[in-house]
Amino acid sequence: MSTAEITVYHLPRARSLRVLWLLEELGLPYRVDVLDFVPGKFGGESYTKIHPLNKVPAIKDGETIMYESVAIMQYIMDRYAPGQLRPDVRDPDYGTYLQFLHYGESTLAPVIASLMYQRHFFPPEQRCPQIEAWAEVELAKVLTLLEDQLADHDYILKSGFSAADISVGYCLLLARIARAHAQLTDRIQEYWETLTDRDAWHRISAIK
Repeated sequence: MSTAEITVYHLPRARSLRVLWLLEELGLPYRVDVLDFVPGKFGGESYTKIHPLNKVPAIKDGETIMYESVAIMQYIMDRYAPGQLRPDVRDPDYGTYLQFLHYGESTLAPVIASLMYQRHFFPPEQRCPQIEAWAEVELAKVLTLLEDQLADHDYILKSGFSAADISVGYCLLLARIARAHAQLTDRIQEYWETLTDRDAWHRISAIK
């Protein structure tokens, strides 16, 4: 199915990177609307009509508006790229693919967010060393799942790069921003370098 341009509402380093990365990997047309950075009110009042919480990402595809990054990824693949960047539902690897597609946002992201708030967002008087210490230990633990999955192949699936790598790869960017270097093992770092060596990553990294 052909598509008109999908509008992607974007902020640097936001979850909209997942959407842009997917679109680039698939070679689909899109337009980027970079929002003004106003915490709690990204994009101003008009953007509230797109995303009621004034957060990113969001997309507008014709009359369809969506604003959960992994759901957007699934929507784009189902609607415009069936069979691409994911195994068939009858493939034995489909369960693993689906699990890691959601592992990024459901398992990795909340722990990394705890570190980011403790290290970047909360003022010093509101930071809690115990929460930061817990998040460091928890992140190391949840990353063992990823490291085990990458034990004998470059990407999450033996068959190669998939949308699951995009979902997880974005979280590794967040981990670096959170200064979680001690938790990023040599294998995880090698995986990150493999992901960021892709042409699609280089193209979206140039979007400001």
